Amino acid sequence: MFLESFMYSITPCSHLARRMGFLRETISIMSRYNRCKKDWSNHLINSRKTILEAAQKCPGGTSAVIFGAGLGYDVPLGELLDRFSEVVLVDLVHTVPMRIASLKNKRLKLLRHDVTESLDNFFRGDLSINDPHRFLNDRSADLVVSLNLLSQLPTLPLRYLEKVYSVSEDQLELIAQQLIEIHLDYLRKFSGTVCLIADLEREIVGRDYGLIGKFSALYDIKFPWVGKNWIWNIAPFGEEDPSYLVRNKVVGIPDLMAAAEVR
Repeated sequence: MFLESFMYSITPCSHLARRMGFLRETISIMSRYNRCKKDWSNHLINSRKTILEAAQKCPGGTSAVIFGAGLGYDVPLGELLDRFSEVVLVDLVHTVPMRIASLKNKRLKLLRHDVTESLDNFFRGDLSINDPHRFLNDRSADLVVSLNLLSQLPTLPLRYLEKVYSVSEDQLELIAQQLIEIHLDYLRKFSGTVCLIADLEREIVGRDYGLIGKFSALYDIKFPWVGKNWIWNIAPFGEEDPSYLVRNKVVGIPDLMAAAEVR
């Protein structure tokens, strides 16, 4: 708890990121990772492999842009820096370790940016959602990665809108679906190689490994592509409750343009 409080106090971020819970969530993920390294290892390995496979498909090596870079646990940073002239890590919060890494390597750039380009609206109680455009005209972005971000786009905004503005449950679900669909459309617009790693389903499993419950991680939005799937034990027994674990079904797609579509 002391370490979390200390990291919370020293990590620079915007007022919006603090008020909407993004800083607290980042520090919480850091702590959970330290508790769950063994259970997360398969997911992190598969995520890095998918990104490296995507990098090998790039005709150039000018710039790699990682949306949802977070704490960097699932980013093969060294390999990307060997391959690209510039690696841009995009997130709302960049922790001190990532800032130190960027100081050590000038080709590693940290960009504080809202991928939805709609959080300023939500912060004011405006429920309108923008079409994001950042990087679309940047022809140097040879590789664009959406990294374990898709299912998380609505989480904190919805929590904030419900708490601060008492937005109805039906309206919140509609906002969540729109955020997910708009992000997928956004990725389709890039001219470079686009890699997508995302949660599809979440399962709750009992001590006998029987399935207690399963639900869409994407608010019942139909995911349009086929990719490689794996399981992420995001909350092993005892992390949320001793009687169950939580696991996600994850998809990894190195190249959206080449991916088969779901029929």
